[in-house]
Amino acid sequence: MSAAENATLGDMIRDLLLAIVSSQNEANKTFIAGVEELAGTDVRIGYTKDVEGKKEKREIKGNALAFGVLPTLLTIQSSTIEIRTALTVTTNTAAAAKSNNIRARSSYLFKTNTVDAKYQNAYSYKTETSSVIRITVVPTPPSQELLEAIKAVTNTTPIIDSPKT
Repeated sequence: MSAAENATLGDMIRDLLLAIVSSQNEANKTFIAGVEELAGTDVRIGYTKDVEGKKEKREIKGNALAFGVLPTLLTIQSSTIEIRTALTVTTNTAAAAKSNNIRARSSYLFKTNTVDAKYQNAYSYKTETSSVIRITVVPTPPSQELLEAIKAVTNTTPIIDSPKT
């Protein structure tokens, strides 16, 4: 098997964890971009109001954030990584020099292997032990700091109710 088809267990776990962190960072950047876009979006809502027996066309206008429109903030709240793969355990012997003496140090090296049809047939490997990654993504309410920042934006561009011109 080539290096692309197998990895050490440590490398696999590290790469999976880094992928989760990277995904969360991308979700955060997308949320911030959404807030920036909405900060520059004006909303106009037209309606009819009875004023002294007459129907008057009116509109409410203001910044989208002032109306409470926010993009959805998604957070990876929990991740379960179940690694079901073929593991190979070997002894890794490394020579370490200490003063003039050479001492051998032994440790275990865990490698994962891709399970394809050839591997499956050669080792009678069961497909139900293949890799599974489960990630739970849920919406998260905006932070108090974000709400205060939005309030500062909406105070400069408040909602206005006026006759439609």
